[in-house]
Amino acid sequence: MIKNFEELINAAQQIKNKKVVVVFPNNEETLSAVNQACEEGIANFILVGNEEIIRKKFLSRVPKGVEIINDPEVNRALEKSIELIRRGEGDILLKGGVDTGTLMKAVLQDESGIRSGRLLSDVFIFEYPSRIGNKLIMITDGGLTLVPNLKEKVELINNAVEVAHALGNANPKVAVLSATEFVNPKLQSTVDAAELTRMNESGQIKGCTVHGPLALDNAVSVEAAEEKGIKSPVAGNAEILILPNIEAANIFAKGTTYFAGYRLAHVIIGGRIPILIPSRADKSDAKMLSIALGKIMCEYYTRK
Repeated sequence: MIKNFEELINAAQQIKNKKVVVVFPNNEETLSAVNQACEEGIANFILVGNEEIIRKKFLSRVPKGVEIINDPEVNRALEKSIELIRRGEGDILLKGGVDTGTLMKAVLQDESGIRSGRLLSDVFIFEYPSRIGNKLIMITDGGLTLVPNLKEKVELINNAVEVAHALGNANPKVAVLSATEFVNPKLQSTVDAAELTRMNESGQIKGCTVHGPLALDNAVSVEAAEEKGIKSPVAGNAEILILPNIEAANIFAKGTTYFAGYRLAHVIIGGRIPILIPSRADKSDAKMLSIALGKIMCEYYTRK
């Protein structure tokens, strides 16, 4: 099982012949991540955008394993990138200098060939250094699903569990979060959490162990769970955190980076290929780790 980001990088380096199509890479952080990924043998790339700017920002030379397709207009570059994916010339789609809404609108078109009929959701991973064993904790969905209902929360769990399985975690521990560990009919997130737990126990949600509702402290702190007398294999040891809505997931995920300084990666799951939508404010390390994660998901799809 891949338990930290160094192991993630090592695993990605063992996978060959995967190409990342980068949509309009006009910023230094994206090109720095591409350069680093090439140097570490993580992936090959097709960069679709303004060739003059791309070459200028690489400064000395374009790395081996990088192909540039010149299309200086962002919408045409996006169309060309999706066409490459549709024709099977690329395996992973990475956002460069295009906003997420524009990218996802194009991806969600039927003619893109990327949709699979499943819910698309963003799975964010951070490395929790103080945890013994598996240090990778997932948060979902802070990128796409605004206010998930019960059916959508099942799909969020299934998507995150798929990422865990790709990382070698055969039975991830899933905590469905709320503000309390008690079911309150006036707080829908607790009602949904209890139902998701029941669905897991009855075999309707497979490949993981689900418990909820749990407050964040009860989900990730063994001491807090013991203090409150919560008996569950998930409590204190959660590896996947299901948040009640996009605001909570997005704010919490960014908090792990901007306050705690934890490393991160994330990937959109549910389509025919992995889609990477790092924030334009993300550092090159986060983008490079997301590329490695996307490559592992691509290999998992191939084998599956």
